[in-house]
Amino acid sequence: MRCVANLLANPAQLDSVRIRCCAELLRTAVERAVARACGAEDSDQPVQALLLSLPSHVDADVAYDASQLWHALSRAIRHHGYELTPTVEELRGWHADTRDVAAALHSTLALSGTIDLPEGIR
Repeated sequence: MRCVANLLANPAQLDSVRIRCCAELLRTAVERAVARACGAEDSDQPVQALLLSLPSHVDADVAYDASQLWHALSRAIRHHGYELTPTVEELRGWHADTRDVAAALHSTLALSGTIDLPEGIR
């Protein structure tokens, strides 16, 4: 993410190839955060499978945001020649979203079940 931030500091040097490279770096950061949240850092599971199981590990809204961001970055990376290249403003937004999603995935835990407290603690 630092590399993308450095490139965003000088947007004049961002051509279509560098914008797609930045989107690839951001998508990789999202993938790593998702894998960490699912406890699958050393796994060969596809990201799509991890995204499907993510709501069982974190808050549903965070899982949705991560999935939407990953799909947006995937579309940006694999766009066709007849499509418009993502803009620097879109890249800035994805950079901010990636930072927010990665932080939310790091700190959010989904709890299930009940916790019984001893009488003296209530």
